[in-house]
Amino acid sequence: MSATAHLNIPLSFNQIIDLIKQLPKTQQKKLVSLIQEQDEFVVPEWHKKIVVDRIKKEKLTDGILWKDARKKLKFKP
Repeated sequence: MSATAHLNIPLSFNQIIDLIKQLPKTQQKKLVSLIQEQDEFVVPEWHKKIVVDRIKKEKLTDGILWKDARKKLKFKP
């Protein structure tokens, strides 16, 4: 006969992160893979439509060339 127990322990986000950091790297990678497989990361259709509409409205003359933008930006050596 096997017995099971379920515990409901409220943890903060930081506490969960601390627990994950204690896992071996292989288990951390497996956890990340499982999270990435969830449907929550799918871009909703309404959001795709907004992006497509913005692309259609974009004018090529609104941008500047990369070589010109690079001159305006300050890069750290």
